[in-house]
Amino acid sequence: MKKKLYFTSDWHVGHKNCLIFDQRPFQDLEEMHKKLISNFNHCVPKHGVTYFLGDMGLCSHGLLNSVITQLNGIKILVRGNHDGKMNSMYAAGFDVVVEKAQITIGKDIVTMTHCPLKGVFREDVTGMRCADGIENWHGEKKHGNKYSIEDFGQFHLHGHIHSRKDRGLIIDGRQMDVGVPAWNYKPVSLSDVQRWISKYKEKNNERI
Repeated sequence: MKKKLYFTSDWHVGHKNCLIFDQRPFQDLEEMHKKLISNFNHCVPKHGVTYFLGDMGLCSHGLLNSVITQLNGIKILVRGNHDGKMNSMYAAGFDVVVEKAQITIGKDIVTMTHCPLKGVFREDVTGMRCADGIENWHGEKKHGNKYSIEDFGQFHLHGHIHSRKDRGLIIDGRQMDVGVPAWNYKPVSLSDVQRWISKYKEKNNERI
């Protein structure tokens, strides 16, 4: 059986401040957790495979485990800066825990980390707390080596920057933010990624 593939990030389970920062459309964390679980299981079948690109939550082990174990399919975590150590994330219910990942879609290499590519602009950090004005995305100096990867012309999936439709930059060139604020709190499907790659290559006259 060919397994369906999905991508998501930045759930921030148990992180109350994200409701305010992202203007998430939930009254409280309990409502957010229930909606994320419901949306996920509506999209991802029991035999699906999902890459979670970090920031699932620095909350109590019991709370994170109660959310993760309700989710369908095989769950691969690419750790982010708001995740626990590898052992604790396995204990939370993930099947595989890694720092970086790479797959091939058609003939194209697609890399995955929590943060955007190093050295490539992804957001304006002006006025952000603890942000360095010359960074390409917030925390690039602090998190770049551990939660990012070099740009070698590949397509790249990530989270971290909390894109929203009103903020823009969900997709920018060869990078896509798969965080839940950007995708109506639902996972991104392989078909979504394939369409983006095809449109990019068509626009840039690259061989598909």
